[in-house]
Amino acid sequence: MAIKGAKIDYTVYPANYHPGDGCWDLRNLESAKRKARGLGTGSRIYRNFNQDNKRRNIDWQTGKHYWVWTGALFLRKLDSEPFVG
Repeated sequence: MAIKGAKIDYTVYPANYHPGDGCWDLRNLESAKRKARGLGTGSRIYRNFNQDNKRRNIDWQTGKHYWVWTGALFLRKLDSEPFVG
């Protein structure tokens, strides 16, 4: 079973996110940053790695780092706990 290269995309969550609320999946970091700025201070960006094999099974993983929009700049943080909101 061959594994193709990992595709990277980004998920943006608003500052007041609650499970079940909407989030946005974007293909590149610049688009994700633009969306996070529009959502306001406290918005988070997570990087996702998607691998696809011959049987079309997708292995999806979230990176260990994420970015938080402070209103002036993005801070990169280490994700030590699952994001709850």
